[in-house]
Amino acid sequence: MHSPFVYTLVTKCFYDKKHKSLYPAIKSIYKKNYINANISFKNLKLIDRLITYLNYKQIAILENTSPLPYQTLLLNNSLSISKDISKSNYDFIYMNIKEYNNHSLEVILSNIHNDSLLLINGIHLSLQNISTWEQIKNHPKVTVTIDIFDLGFVFFRREQAKEHFVIRA
Repeated sequence: MHSPFVYTLVTKCFYDKKHKSLYPAIKSIYKKNYINANISFKNLKLIDRLITYLNYKQIAILENTSPLPYQTLLLNNSLSISKDISKSNYDFIYMNIKEYNNHSLEVILSNIHNDSLLLINGIHLSLQNISTWEQIKNHPKVTVTIDIFDLGFVFFRREQAKEHFVIRA
């Protein structure tokens, strides 16, 4: 791994095994909604760790298929959460790849900052999703992507060389 940013993110956030105070509440939400879930409990915990580790506050959830990411993030009272992109400078945007279209990335790019994260669920569920993921990775403003199979992490850090990582999380 070449990127110090990605190395630190993976070792201190992705692989953090310490119990977090919100995990029991996240598990309760997951158990109530797992039938309609298109995201795992493990990945919900990862999202919670990401928000805390990266100190994100402005969140957009562009997901209409499952209430789990939204309900999980509502547990953190310090977050400002929107279900659409109605303002700029979001720190974290979560979406299902099924809801992506060719115009979505341009709209997202107009509402983020240098340290924002676009987290995309379902990047390997179909050949169409894989193709869409490849298009996103190849966008000129995308600098770092991390593929953990279920989720795709997209960063726009101008100071960083373009790199793509596949990580077992």
